Amino acid sequence: MLATLPIPILLALLAQAEPAPAEPSAQPQAEAAPAATAEPGAGAEPAPEPAPPPTALAPTEPEPKPAREGPSRPEPRMMFGFCAGADFQLSGDVSPKVGYSISPLFQYDYLRLADRLALGMRAEFSFDRFQELVTAQADMGGGQFQPYRTTRSLTYFDFALLATATLHLSRVQPWAAAGVGLALGNFDSAEAAYQPGDFRTTSPLVLGAGGLDMAVGRGALVGLHVEYRGLLAQPSSVLASGQRINVFGDRLSVQAGLLYQF
Repeated sequence: MLATLPIPILLALLAQAEPAPAEPSAQPQAEAAPAATAEPGAGAEPAPEPAPPPTALAPTEPEPKPAREGPSRPEPRMMFGFCAGADFQLSGDVSPKVGYSISPLFQYDYLRLADRLALGMRAEFSFDRFQELVTAQADMGGGQFQPYRTTRSLTYFDFALLATATLHLSRVQPWAAAGVGLALGNFDSAEAAYQPGDFRTTSPLVLGAGGLDMAVGRGALVGLHVEYRGLLAQPSSVLASGQRINVFGDRLSVQAGLLYQF
């Protein structure tokens, strides 16, 4: 029967009998083409690079701690100065009773307490002189005497060591001192009443002093000092007439000082 059918009809029937090929299905969404990675925008910051792993450090010995120091103390200070003023005789049988004194000094402060009180040692030299014009008689021979004017003088050369305590109050420095020393005294007069007219003494002495210094510049000070000097031995002197008198005695000095501290 199929053989008797015309060839065109046979081809049409065969074409309808074959199943149509299946169309390829869309791939799942999960297998879709990978989304294009967006390039970083202009304003976006790049991701930080991972830090490298820390390297193990070799163990180091701990540094020794510095020794604990005590509170700092001011350095010791030195001072030298020159003082001059009036001198008064407080004892003795001769006049005048008022003279002058000159005293160079050197001081070393070896300790400062609470940054206020300074303890030190002072070496002091002093020259004191008392004098007045008097009338003496010159022997002209033949029992005749000629009056003339001369000077009666009493001088001291003192050397002393004193312990000092100075209170530093800003620019003002009150101080006190005490010590011992040696006095060399000399009396000279041509008057007949004091013949033989030349007496000397060497005597230990004690000193007490105090004053007030004020700073006026870098290291410079001016001050007012008062000092008492007492002789531990006051030997009497014998005159030609046999009378005994005390020529040398205690003194009080009131001086102005110019000092430099460094």
